[in-house]
Amino acid sequence: MQRRFSIGNTAGMLRDMCLMDNEFFSVSFDGDRANTQLMPGIILGRDDLSVVSVKTQKEIRNMPDLHSVCLDIAATDRDGNLYDIEIQRAHDPVERMRARFYSAMMDVRSLGEGMDYGRLPQSYVIFIDEHDAIGRGRALYRMERMDSETCEPYGDGSHIIHVSASLADEGTDLGKLMHDLRCTDPEKMYYTGLRERTSYFKCTEEGKKDMSEAFRKMYESDIEEAMKEGIRKGIRKGIKEGIRKGSDERAEDSARRMIQDGSIPLPKIAEFLGLPFDEVEKLKSSIDI
Repeated sequence: MQRRFSIGNTAGMLRDMCLMDNEFFSVSFDGDRANTQLMPGIILGRDDLSVVSVKTQKEIRNMPDLHSVCLDIAATDRDGNLYDIEIQRAHDPVERMRARFYSAMMDVRSLGEGMDYGRLPQSYVIFIDEHDAIGRGRALYRMERMDSETCEPYGDGSHIIHVSASLADEGTDLGKLMHDLRCTDPEKMYYTGLRERTSYFKCTEEGKKDMSEAFRKMYESDIEEAMKEGIRKGIRKGIKEGIRKGSDERAEDSARRMIQDGSIPLPKIAEFLGLPFDEVEKLKSSIDI
């Protein structure tokens, strides 16, 4: 998810923020293995997960001129399985396609040159949506490829999960987790780790300072990336324009030589070189003069 941040009063901003806010989420979970582990553990119903690395706003770059991605949370467990956890507050009509692309990008980066396909790890793309993104009235959706005739799992190790935060029953572990992610008051949170982490950034001077500095870096990074993208687009446009201009100049030069030869009718010259007929006529006039 793209970050949006405007410089302002950090303390005032923090009062109304929760872990479902992308900036606060990114800073709070960065490097925090215990709290990161809590989320897929509850969502997947597993108590044996052991997360060994966590990075927020992890960029996975594609080849030039192809779309790259930035993962809200990229995590790896002790078995090498990969997790992408995305926070989504606003409605995204193409969220399913985005989940598919993110899953593919994780696969591309996890298999080195010459490695056997059997070494692809299990991958989990988890979207935590504030509302029901799938629209079937459920708090949890687990999407797996399967045989459409027998409904047997395909078993390719790719998993996409959608959680509807607003529909989760607060009497369940999943509901408590969703409550904590949406809660602005750390004292009202269920899970100790999330409460302590949120309280640090909201209620201590040191935490507020850390969060303010992180916000500043995010803001500057966004500005820098926007400038780089503008430069990249300008270069690409300049190259294309140069190619087009050079091609047009070569076509006109060829047309002049063909006109001077006098053996090819003007309509055929225009057809062969892809030039408008009136331009070929103007070239002939300039040569005749």
